[in-house]
Amino acid sequence: MNNNLIIEYVSLDAIKPYERNAKLHPQEQIEQIKKSITDLGFNDPIAVWKNNEVIEGHGRLIAAKELGLEEVPVIRLDNLTDEQLRAGSDCS
Repeated sequence: MNNNLIIEYVSLDAIKPYERNAKLHPQEQIEQIKKSITDLGFNDPIAVWKNNEVIEGHGRLIAAKELGLEEVPVIRLDNLTDEQLRAGSDCS
């Protein structure tokens, strides 16, 4: 198993939220994420699966869009099974 994560930058337009994401992101949380990104930079990549679908990082995606960013760092987790994807998306 290869655990080397590669960070790449992807256009926000190419990233798709996972439609069944169970976690809600209140605006207060989004504002905190936006402040963190503004103050510290985008230091926590969004995890994406096949076709740039978000596995983990929906709040960061919303914050990036509200900040008007054009691209964000992502890590690809294409090796996950459908079951692992569903389990991870329930808590992101």
